Amino acid sequence: MAQGFSARSTHLDNGIVAVHLHGYLDAYTAPQLDEMLGKLIEHGIVRIIIDCAELEYVSSAGLGVFMAHLEPLRSAGGDLKICSLNERIATIMDMLGFQHIFEITEHLDQARAAFMHHPR
Repeated sequence: MAQGFSARSTHLDNGIVAVHLHGYLDAYTAPQLDEMLGKLIEHGIVRIIIDCAELEYVSSAGLGVFMAHLEPLRSAGGDLKICSLNERIATIMDMLGFQHIFEITEHLDQARAAFMHHPR
């Protein structure tokens, strides 16, 4: 049985959008996030923060969504930053080397500040 998932976006300053994830991001729910990120990029939003404060679980399908949108964002002069990981998700991302691919911060404010100091 699929667990619940939701994603909502918040427009911050300087063209930055935070995407707040809640619940379980897996093969069943990843298409919802994929569609949301695709629409943001289509509308010219290229500075995106994935806020995982309320994300309980992420599968390889969910991680694949992050990876799929990274190159289009960077090619357009933007980036995708990740923040507020729980310990289990942080461990998974660390084992996979995501800290070498994405800028990962402890809090949303740090990710927003990172866009101001290092646009990419």
